[in-house]
Amino acid sequence: MAKKKSSLTFTYIGTMEKSDDVETIVLDEIMRKFQSSKRYLRERIFEGKNRKEAVDMAKPLFINNSRYMRDAFLEAEASISSHKELLPTYIQQNQSKIATLNEQMTKLAHSKKRNKDEKIKYKQARLKKLTKQNNYYQYHLDNGTVPKMVDGSKQLFKELVHKKITKEEWRDARSNAVYSRGEKSKGGNKNIKLSYLGENLFEMRVLNPFSDKRGDRLSFVVCFPDKFVFSIASYLETGESYSVRILRRKDKYEVHFAMEEENSCEPTFEKGIAGLDMNPDNLSVTIVYPNGNFRASKVFWMHDINTVSANKRDWIIQQTVVEMLMWVKSFGVDTLSMEELKFLQQNKNASFNRMASNFSYSNITKTLISACFKEHIALIQVKPYYSSFIGKMKYQQTYGLSIHQSAAFVLARRGLGFEEKIPKELLLVLFAKEAKKGQPL
Repeated sequence: MAKKKSSLTFTYIGTMEKSDDVETIVLDEIMRKFQSSKRYLRERIFEGKNRKEAVDMAKPLFINNSRYMRDAFLEAEASISSHKELLPTYIQQNQSKIATLNEQMTKLAHSKKRNKDEKIKYKQARLKKLTKQNNYYQYHLDNGTVPKMVDGSKQLFKELVHKKITKEEWRDARSNAVYSRGEKSKGGNKNIKLSYLGENLFEMRVLNPFSDKRGDRLSFVVCFPDKFVFSIASYLETGESYSVRILRRKDKYEVHFAMEEENSCEPTFEKGIAGLDMNPDNLSVTIVYPNGNFRASKVFWMHDINTVSANKRDWIIQQTVVEMLMWVKSFGVDTLSMEELKFLQQNKNASFNRMASNFSYSNITKTLISACFKEHIALIQVKPYYSSFIGKMKYQQTYGLSIHQSAAFVLARRGLGFEEKIPKELLLVLFAKEAKKGQPL
């Protein structure tokens, strides 16, 4: 039986209370210098400088504090890595759009519509633009580089070019955050310390790198939502590391407190286990008894997830995951078995590509892990080999399930440690290579 505990980073967002104007001005200056140093360090990374070389170059120019500069370097590295990881997705999206445009133009060419020439001309212009963009992304992918980055968002940059926002607003968007990484050996976080004051208030003490006084700090009061206070205060008492990001939005300051915890829920099977088969537009769940027999099954649909906006998509995913977990808990089941995530990330089938193309897969897995943690549901991962095929052959017709529900049935039984057996004659026909290698089912 394959079981893996999952750790998760939780981020809680609080707001800064109104503070001393002088200290706020200093905090704004720290943000400006930090963001400027991040852009500077990113260029040094492109030049091949290592962290020590780049940080030593940045300190006298921006903030003469090694930790601030190391965190800025980390942020610069993360932005480059993120862009590199997204390049294949961008290319795949464009290729899909190009294929659709070619298909549409072919249909238009054989149609008898009066304005078809005008429509074809428009689609050709769109095709040319997409092809140029795709070649640009492919060039960077082939050479291990990244496209030019625009801090402050490309949308705001376009608004600046068209004079819809002022230069001051543009500068504000490019210098509105500071980040401090946690260090357990330094009592949680060296540069930005949080301590509990009472009720829902916390004191935040930010190291002032511009002061001549050693250890001088700016002091602010942060308010977190009541439901998060106990979790944050308890975590601070442990002395474990935590990260803090201060973000300015329209003259208001948000404090993002991030801590990492491991899901300590131990799998229990007294009332059975639930199996989950994750798909581009639905979550299929099947619950089995402790002896592996079928108990209940349900499909939780995520309609229009591939066509709605990103915010709407996130909302649909969150609501669906919570609804699914509440249904599982209604049976008294507190353990969920699903496909091994690493295996799914290496999958190249059409379903996975559809999920990856609009980031649904990533959002679903993150939401699922987070929700399981909060609902005290143990999440275990099992090998997914032939789960759909076995489910279809052995359980689909017997219990009147869909192929995805049948796959979830197999995953649930695997979570209990059961091994499915398929006639060797059938395996030799359908999976000759795997059968010869003795691939486990």
